[in-house]
Amino acid sequence: MEAKVNTKDRIHFFHIPVMGTSFTIDTPIKVAHYGISSVISIIDHRLTEDMRKFHCDQAGRPYEEIPERSEDSRAKRITAYLNLVNDLVRENFRKVRTSFFETGSEIVKYFEMLPDFSSLKREYNQMLEHGKAEMEALQER
Repeated sequence: MEAKVNTKDRIHFFHIPVMGTSFTIDTPIKVAHYGISSVISIIDHRLTEDMRKFHCDQAGRPYEEIPERSEDSRAKRITAYLNLVNDLVRENFRKVRTSFFETGSEIVKYFEMLPDFSSLKREYNQMLEHGKAEMEALQER
């Protein structure tokens, strides 16, 4: 059954498709906090385990290998990777929400990437015209 996406709730009107097994395996970690949809290929459990180690190391998180020969290792590896991706995406989104409206900040990058016709982008542009009080009100949302 195909999932239906309510287009009026979408931030962007494009997504990043699977582009081979390894090209997009960590794309959500890089773009999901900007509201950009992407897909992960989780066919290769060895690759997901390698990427889990890499991203744990990058984020300063503890990593415990799931041995390939352990019971149900494929499911455990993929689940652990997807849980890590979820945690990192949530952490990245929190950073966007708590950043300040300063040149180059995560929240400014977020708004700058929005399509010009989006209501959020229009509010952002209004905020830039009106100044600090409106910035603070928009950030509280």
